[in-house]
Amino acid sequence: MRAEWRKIASRPLTLLLFAVLTVGCVTTAFYAQDYWSHTVNAAQNGLRNIENGESYRSCLELNPKLGPEYCTRTGEAERQGTEEWVADSREKAAEAARAQTVPGALGWAAQAFASFPGLVVLVLLAAQSMGTEYDNRTAGNLLLADPRIRTHILAKATALWLTTAAALCCAGAAVAVFGLVKGRADYPLHAFHLPPGEDLLHGLRLWGGALAVTAVWSLVAVALAALARGQAGGIARSGALLVLLMLGSGATWLWGWLPGGIVADVMAFHPGDVLWNVWWGPESGSAVPLPVRALPTVLATALGIWWIMHAAGRGNEVT
Repeated sequence: MRAEWRKIASRPLTLLLFAVLTVGCVTTAFYAQDYWSHTVNAAQNGLRNIENGESYRSCLELNPKLGPEYCTRTGEAERQGTEEWVADSREKAAEAARAQTVPGALGWAAQAFASFPGLVVLVLLAAQSMGTEYDNRTAGNLLLADPRIRTHILAKATALWLTTAAALCCAGAAVAVFGLVKGRADYPLHAFHLPPGEDLLHGLRLWGGALAVTAVWSLVAVALAALARGQAGGIARSGALLVLLMLGSGATWLWGWLPGGIVADVMAFHPGDVLWNVWWGPESGSAVPLPVRALPTVLATALGIWWIMHAAGRGNEVT
């Protein structure tokens, strides 16, 4: 397994994809803090102008013939819209503010790694790790050394997952450096920072969730590449499964019970203008406790992995 880890971690494609993902994490953190810090200030200024009567006076000056009654009705509608704008911008600003603390930065990177972009990276690396053994006709040598294909699948999946975990920590550190050095100074979101204890628990939850999601996906993607016996087949099968997991986000009552919805709830995916996790789907909002809804998904995932490993073993009995 150590040899597999060195092989995967030193490949140019591995370094390139994880570098791109890290840059993406820092970039989204920058745009989120920049955009929502300005937006929340603009929304609050607009609400203050309504409350102090400045908007009403401006309406009278611009529309003297329409009279006070018109401006009063317009002001009420404007107040309602502005209050909704303030609430939405404050919620998004709170999300952006989490990238300005160390636990929050780690959680920010974890969301990217456990969402669509991160899982696509795992699909490509898993296909390269296992699929090239068949494309280069070296799979026979592996099976001669140990005829149990499951052993090789587990070794490659574990090596890929360890590499992903290391890259996740590096990405979180990069986001934290940006948030502490530049973000806090340029984008004042201190009012939205969580208390230290709550921030730590939230960051650890996202980090642990990302490790669990990437561990499962590393194993599934490597096993599918072994089942397909090639890179192209592994990418096609893993990609189709990934798209299938993302289906159903539009049906709120169903999304919370689907594997994709479970991941969204574990990783606290919130749609936003600059967050990559909008590609996956939002939290389900289901009233049923997460452990209850997750149990069928865990059982189905375990059964699916067993079937894929069993089928891959049958398909590689003779090489």
